[in-house]
Amino acid sequence: MSALGDHFPPAQKLQHIKTHLKPGVILYLFSTFTNPSKEKYLIVVHIDQPELALLFVINSKIHPFISGQPHLLGCQVKLCKKDYPFLAHDSYVDCSNVIDVFDISAIKKQLVSDLGRLKGTITEETKSQILVAVTKARTISLHHKKMVIKSLK
Repeated sequence: MSALGDHFPPAQKLQHIKTHLKPGVILYLFSTFTNPSKEKYLIVVHIDQPELALLFVINSKIHPFISGQPHLLGCQVKLCKKDYPFLAHDSYVDCSNVIDVFDISAIKKQLVSDLGRLKGTITEETKSQILVAVTKARTISLHHKKMVIKSLK
């Protein structure tokens, strides 16, 4: 069964994407930065048209290495399934690492082929928790911190 959005013309899909592709949106994208490459939930935390997108990864669990590093553990933000029903279970936003490997055209290409990859928007509570985590992050450059904070405020 196909989704309703699959029947819209490409120009209409692009307009929908343009309206929704902004900081705070959650995407489900095929990601080659993982090993092996796979589908990942990601949160857009900064966007500069036409090229730059900064994203945070959503993981299903906290990696044991991160659990043993207090400065990294403090940069994990819990997402509850009850607030994000598309998740299979509670998950975690890794705010210690900015993903900058997607250009906007690659993101749009995936979204045009499947509008269902637009999953929703983070809650105000999650946004606040991400902002706190970003300010604590020792692993994010000051330049990226400023971009993320400005975009999510």
